[in-house]
Amino acid sequence: MSSTLLNIETAVSYLSGAGGNTTFSLGAVTLEGAEVPEALQVGGSNTLIVHQLPGGDRIIDEGGNDPARITLAGRFQGSDALARARTIEQMRNDGGTYRLSAINSLWKVKIRSYAFTYTQKGYFIPYEMELEVVTAPVSTAATGTSALSSLVGSGVTDALGTVTSTIAEVSSTASEIAGTAQNVIGQITPIANMIGVGGPLAKAQDALTSVQGMSAAGENLANLPTALSGTITGLQSTVGQLRSTVTQAGENLESIGTGNAASLLALAANAHLELGALEASQTAGVALKNAQAVSGQ
Repeated sequence: MSSTLLNIETAVSYLSGAGGNTTFSLGAVTLEGAEVPEALQVGGSNTLIVHQLPGGDRIIDEGGNDPARITLAGRFQGSDALARARTIEQMRNDGGTYRLSAINSLWKVKIRSYAFTYTQKGYFIPYEMELEVVTAPVSTAATGTSALSSLVGSGVTDALGTVTSTIAEVSSTASEIAGTAQNVIGQITPIANMIGVGGPLAKAQDALTSVQGMSAAGENLANLPTALSGTITGLQSTVGQLRSTVTQAGENLESIGTGNAASLLALAANAHLELGALEASQTAGVALKNAQAVSGQ
């Protein structure tokens, strides 16, 4: 019964506009549907120093803009709700500065506080978040598609960096496995098949390298239809290959035994592969959405 009610709520939210194409992203995480906050409190104050003079006159010195913290709340729901909730929790733990894209504006923010509530056995997870503003908002409507194009290029660069570092680190582990002169117990897909030429992670790296030249940060892709089309196609291929890597690494983690040193090394390597591919796919997915926004898709 509860599942049916959640499905009805999702449908109503979608029809009312909450499930539309509103772009709302924090770092590499794009919020969609019921995840998008129903309200977003923004604003701030001016820092004013008031000097009271005899007779009632005053001299007011302006100390500058003091942006208020951005507060928002929403809910994750579905089979991946807990994983998505934990992704933002990890971002809070990392303490990084992230791009917030919402209501046709861009901010740089830090996550001051974040909490989620595990309900419905993880299918329904409300969250609350408070963001500290690092830089004042920039209107993407005012700068046109060039601002989105910059986000595309930045996302591609970030995803490529994640994939490249993952391949380098896992290649080192693969060499250690070869040096043990033992077979990995129960492995379905050898690591070399994922990171080597023709493997899904290697294909993702090749696609991102190709796209990077077409989606340089700051370049208005809307004025380059051929480059924009190639960027979208390349990112679609990238996301597909990264998801394939996540699937294959996950299958290995479920099947590999722990009977020897090679198997233990393979478990660690596959866990690294799964995490790296998942992180890169989220970043590439955001870049793809931004590229599609530039093209009007």
